[in-house]
Amino acid sequence: MKNNRISDIFLILSNIEGESIAMKISDYKFTNNEIENLQKYRDNQTNTRLKFRFVALLMLAKGICIETISIIIGKSKQAIESWFYLYVNKGIESLDSYDYKPKQPYLTISQINQVVIWVKFNNPQKTKEIRDYIFEKFNVDYKIESVRVLLQRYGLKIVKPKLIPGDPPSIEEQERFIEKYTKLREEPESKTLFLDAMHLVHQNIPSRCWGDPKYVPVFHTNSGRKRLNILGAYDPETYSIIHDTDEENCNADRVINFLKHILESYKEAKRIYLILDNARYFHARKVSDWLISQPKLNLVFLPPYAPNLNLIERFWRFAKEKLVKNDYCKEYKKFRAKVFQFLSNTRIHKKELIPLMVENFEIISNNYAI
Repeated sequence: MKNNRISDIFLILSNIEGESIAMKISDYKFTNNEIENLQKYRDNQTNTRLKFRFVALLMLAKGICIETISIIIGKSKQAIESWFYLYVNKGIESLDSYDYKPKQPYLTISQINQVVIWVKFNNPQKTKEIRDYIFEKFNVDYKIESVRVLLQRYGLKIVKPKLIPGDPPSIEEQERFIEKYTKLREEPESKTLFLDAMHLVHQNIPSRCWGDPKYVPVFHTNSGRKRLNILGAYDPETYSIIHDTDEENCNADRVINFLKHILESYKEAKRIYLILDNARYFHARKVSDWLISQPKLNLVFLPPYAPNLNLIERFWRFAKEKLVKNDYCKEYKKFRAKVFQFLSNTRIHKKELIPLMVENFEIISNNYAI
């Protein structure tokens, strides 16, 4: 006979209409299917403490009183009562772990898809913006971390945006230039170089890096704003660059002096093609007049707003990675010397430059790169 103790314990349940009803634990009838499921969960559970929960319910199903079960498994009567309460109200899975959470998502699949599409098209900077959108759109209040987990589950993550010109030349125009460049490169006894200017500020530029999130890397910065103005000509055959580096601004006189340096560096070439952008100092009247007497030099201007077609742009990014990204140089003199040493010895970086400086040009459309 069951002990009277079990008949005195009540469980508060809800019927279909949502009204509260009281039920004695002793009145609960375990079906054969429930008993089989309890046995399966008991046998599959490797954690002994969790297995006791299913053992206790199986003993209740056999009519054994709570006091006896408490003595046998070494758990309090209150613990056994709470297990039974969880089982009846939240299902058998609620007994199978210590941190049970209902598997019902806050958002439906359709709503999640709307969130994913909104993120892809609006590119919000902060996770809080996405959480606010979810709340305003669906009246569901997520935690920031929950939003982050949800986005990662659907393949979204924080990414670094890619910049493209706002008004690029037509695809046909870019393709014509690439075809022209290919023919120039094939011309015998000629040299084709990519010409451009870069302004390098004496400053440490923070960049993403590996580290311990508990101790985020901290780098020093420079207080001054001194900078070097560099004119460079990149040679895709040798993976090298010749340069004119100084604090003076780029102007027509500096351009002419640099072109003389190029002529001196490539004496053996019968013709030199210089691919360059449309900066004003390259189009200066003084430069044009000087070029009349230099038939060996041929300026090939890029289509407007097409840095994707100027190979030296990749080299400048590589140079910044080596010179100013996460790299603090306290004294300007040392910074200047470091820049000169790097630009004058680029051949030692040839292994790194070979995969970066391939002569495959990205074509930019009004919407994206192809």
